[in-house]
Amino acid sequence: MDKKSKLYVFSDFDGTVTYKDIGDEIFKEYGQFEPFNSQLKNREIDIKDYWRILCSSLKSGTSEQTIIDYSLSVDIDPWFAKLANYCKDNNIPISVLSDGFESYIKPVLDKLELSWIPVFCNKLIFNDDGSIEPFYPYASESCDCFCASCKRNSMLSQIPVDAIVVFIGDGYSDYCAAEHSDIIFAKKNLAAYCTENKIPHYNFSNFFDVYRILTEIIPKKQLKTRNQAKQLRNKAYETE
Repeated sequence: MDKKSKLYVFSDFDGTVTYKDIGDEIFKEYGQFEPFNSQLKNREIDIKDYWRILCSSLKSGTSEQTIIDYSLSVDIDPWFAKLANYCKDNNIPISVLSDGFESYIKPVLDKLELSWIPVFCNKLIFNDDGSIEPFYPYASESCDCFCASCKRNSMLSQIPVDAIVVFIGDGYSDYCAAEHSDIIFAKKNLAAYCTENKIPHYNFSNFFDVYRILTEIIPKKQLKTRNQAKQLRNKAYETE
């Protein structure tokens, strides 16, 4: 990718690239999803403990191949690949930021022939005794975001100070990344959050909407930084 590019695109994965949240569905199918998900949303447990509890709840015999096979059965938004390849063809860096796990994200991207896309997410450790543990290579102690894999910091590590940042997402773990972005595409909980907090955004249903809007405004150079987002990024740089 062109290091001089000022436009950077970041996308959430679960519920955004995929129609369903693969992580949620895996723990519903092979582990115990509730009451822990409700406890997380109510802030009764933190996100790192949440993932540890869910991983420990997985049924005996759940292997990495089990997770890969499940991930490849989930419906994917077909327009994501179209957008990703448009970015590649136009030297616009695009990355996936997720609070999910590499074990199911990478196989989906491989299936789409998008293995070249950088992915910043959590990982699963499959121990010899059959137990599974979460590992958080992108955790942050300085950010109080609602995810174990800090999307804000992963984003900031990839961009120059004068970048124009596009973020695409749908859920709780996307709030912080969206706050630090200039052009936001939001649906579901993220759209509600942006509306409630008066954060300008485009509502989208699928990546066709994102592709259509970006391919219209990029050639016209209708791109600019959002003052509040830039100030937050500058503050985060100072903190980190």
